[in-house]
Amino acid sequence: MSNVIFIIWLVINILLMLHVLHEGVLVVNALRKRKKKKPEVKKEDLPMVTIQLPLYNEKYVIERLLDSIREIDYPEHLLEVQILDDSTDETTETIREYIERHQCNFDLIRRDDRAGFKAGALSYGLKIAKGEFVAIFDADFIPSQQFLLETIPYFQNEKVGVVQTRWLHINEDQSLLTRAQALMLNTHFSVEQLGRHNAEGFINFNGTAGVWRKACIADAGGWKADTLTEDLDLSFRAQAKGWQFEYLFDVGSPAELPSTFEAYRTQQFRWSKGAAECVRKNWKMLWNSSVSFGSKVMGSFHLLNSSVYLLVVALLLLSPFVYYVNSERLVTVPNFEYFLPLGPIVSGSLFLIFLSGSLLANKNKLSAILWYIPSLFTFFSMTTGISLYMSFGVIEGYWGKKSPFVRTPKFGDENIAKKIKSGYDYKKEYSIKLLEIVCWGYGAYWMYLGIQSMNIMIIAYALIILTGFSLALFFKNQTFQWR
Repeated sequence: MSNVIFIIWLVINILLMLHVLHEGVLVVNALRKRKKKKPEVKKEDLPMVTIQLPLYNEKYVIERLLDSIREIDYPEHLLEVQILDDSTDETTETIREYIERHQCNFDLIRRDDRAGFKAGALSYGLKIAKGEFVAIFDADFIPSQQFLLETIPYFQNEKVGVVQTRWLHINEDQSLLTRAQALMLNTHFSVEQLGRHNAEGFINFNGTAGVWRKACIADAGGWKADTLTEDLDLSFRAQAKGWQFEYLFDVGSPAELPSTFEAYRTQQFRWSKGAAECVRKNWKMLWNSSVSFGSKVMGSFHLLNSSVYLLVVALLLLSPFVYYVNSERLVTVPNFEYFLPLGPIVSGSLFLIFLSGSLLANKNKLSAILWYIPSLFTFFSMTTGISLYMSFGVIEGYWGKKSPFVRTPKFGDENIAKKIKSGYDYKKEYSIKLLEIVCWGYGAYWMYLGIQSMNIMIIAYALIILTGFSLALFFKNQTFQWR
């Protein structure tokens, strides 16, 4: 048994090493070219733009969003705002009152049902949209006043189908939970998106804080609701058709990070399952397309990115056992000791990749370094704690089992704990508490053995497992705010 588990651990490390090498290439490309000269466009030459705001029960953040949309600097006669509201709570009445109070020229668009969820709402609004270009913002975003003037000029290149901006985080310093999420997202936007863009590989529209050319959406087949990540799906179909995507690293779009573990788990279930659905749907299309071989390879790593986290979790769960059997000399695989350094090499490489993302994204480098270790530990703990949910999501995605689009809870910036207790309505997936209890017990067992043998590696991995599943079981709705 010890030999079998060691071999599984070794295979996981080899697969993760391939991912690490790919991420290393992205780091190099992210560092290679940073500055982008913005094309100039005269105000009289600006095109018609439609802003779409897909909403569903966002009573805590809707006014903040509408305030920011009102402040966007763009000629009024060239700007259309569609509020695509599928809400079933007081959000709709709040919007109506807001429009009347501020005399906004916003279109409140309601559907008979929520068919197709977010993709359905975007498609519904697109049919009557007047703009040549379509900017999309989720409810938790606060677009800057200059957003359209920063992005629209890049569409002078008629091959550009999408301009995507970088996410910023308005509540990053709220707690270690939000700092850990920021660490993960900063790596995505500073290493992966920037690295892929600089290498001319496939990137993706991130569902919000970006602008589409309306003709690009139509040419790629339009919004589809057959995956939970309609943004990733349409992005791959568009790029396979030859459309170019611009990524503006230096243009930031502030947004709210999930404040609780439960909210984060809801978000990650949707993202991981949707990514698996996109692998199932778009893998063959990608490799049959006319894009370069390098773009196909990079696109394949991109599609599989969410599934890689399952390897990270498997590594975390198996590592205490491997370090224990190593200390007890229970492995009889020939020359196994030569393979043991692979674990620290992979872990160390992941450490450097996340550090690169954090340093690229943060202007205050000292603060990024000081918070890095606790944020990384919290991120791995949170990832471990949601691992069962992610596993079910990925398996369902590859299997083809459908589930509804469950939006990420958003609470705004005040009285979050009170809003949680009042019963902020959002559907959760199934309960897996029994399995989480088993995993918590597994972590406690290895913590006991680690302390007994004074093995630092066993203690470190056991602490991550215990922390992660403690969050899942006992603290899922806690915000851990500093103040």
